Amino acid sequence: MIFQYLCLAGLGFGAFAGMIAVLRPAAIASSLRLQADPDKPGGFAEFRATFGGVFFMIHTTAIVCVAHLPPTASVFAILPIGMAWYGAAFARLASMVLDTQENGQGGINRYWVLLELVVGTMILSIIGQLIQGAG
Repeated sequence: MIFQYLCLAGLGFGAFAGMIAVLRPAAIASSLRLQADPDKPGGFAEFRATFGGVFFMIHTTAIVCVAHLPPTASVFAILPIGMAWYGAAFARLASMVLDTQENGQGGINRYWVLLELVVGTMILSIIGQLIQGAG
């Protein structure tokens, strides 16, 4: 049961981050060190849709699956999401190695990598419940 709660907490974090992006796109843009181009209107719609709507709905849908489906079925909903968080950490690590001039000393990227790994692990922890149940 602890694995299910960890998974739900990780998914909840992703849904919460998505909702913040829908409601406060400037805050997400700032934390990601991105900004809308003032010469091309519609930039905030991209933050709201891509960082907000997609994140919110994917994570919320997985929450519903984990809460209402058996772990063997819900794993198919959460596996791609957990792996996406790992993929983000991998790509960020690659950027830290390959883009040293652009990134400087890596700065905040170290913390984002850690966050992405922790959230991905929390989401995928339900697999531990499957393994525990099989043993």
